[in-house]
Amino acid sequence: MKRQKVLFTFLFILLQVAVFAQSRVIKGTVKDSQTNETLPGVTVVVYGSVVATSTNEKGEYSITVEGEGKKLVFSSVGYVFQTIPADKDVIDVVFEANTKLLKEVVVTALGVSKEKKSLGYSVSEVSGDDVRKSGESNIIEALAAKAPGVEVVGSGGTPGASTKITLRGPTDFSGTNQPIIVIDGVIMDNSTNTPTPGDAAFNMNLQGVNESNRALDINPDDIESVSILKGPAAAALYGSSAANGAIV
Repeated sequence: MKRQKVLFTFLFILLQVAVFAQSRVIKGTVKDSQTNETLPGVTVVVYGSVVATSTNEKGEYSITVEGEGKKLVFSSVGYVFQTIPADKDVIDVVFEANTKLLKEVVVTALGVSKEKKSLGYSVSEVSGDDVRKSGESNIIEALAAKAPGVEVVGSGGTPGASTKITLRGPTDFSGTNQPIIVIDGVIMDNSTNTPTPGDAAFNMNLQGVNESNRALDINPDDIESVSILKGPAAAALYGSSAANGAIV
């Protein structure tokens, strides 16, 4: 009986040692490769588990890893994520900037290129290929369902009929509510040739001859890209005529 108690105690101690050996704490620091400064807020996750933490204001982290053969995944916005084997007690990580994300730029008012993530307003991009693939001869109709907040309404089903476009809905009871169209820095008038009542880019009553809107003159094959600037803040450099936004 006494031998059984001694054996049980010995096995219990071995089990505790084994469990303790499989669980360890890994520490380290995360830095930027270019500035060599520490990075706070970097997410550290044990791959395949829910165990996670993040670096503190000094770029330091501490995480508990259970078992052998585990990996740590380091991720942060604007940087390339890394997966590193958790085979050391101290793992320092150097982050490389994700240049593909940082170089994403859009064309804003007056042809100025800016980094998309730095803008304080909404900008949507439509490629020239998407415009051509739509099969529409009127580029306004070609923008239908290509970007959020863009509403395109055709006045009729016949070729050459006028088409109305609004960004984020109407903003004026008496105006056209249409954004301006800018081609290589030149503002184009998108109204119809004969702005008669009920036929100003949208033949509401389907009366008389429906004139085409002037965007029909643009060849879709000549378009490289389309930037849709929504709201007055986006197109402020074009003046009050761009109060409803701009299609560049």
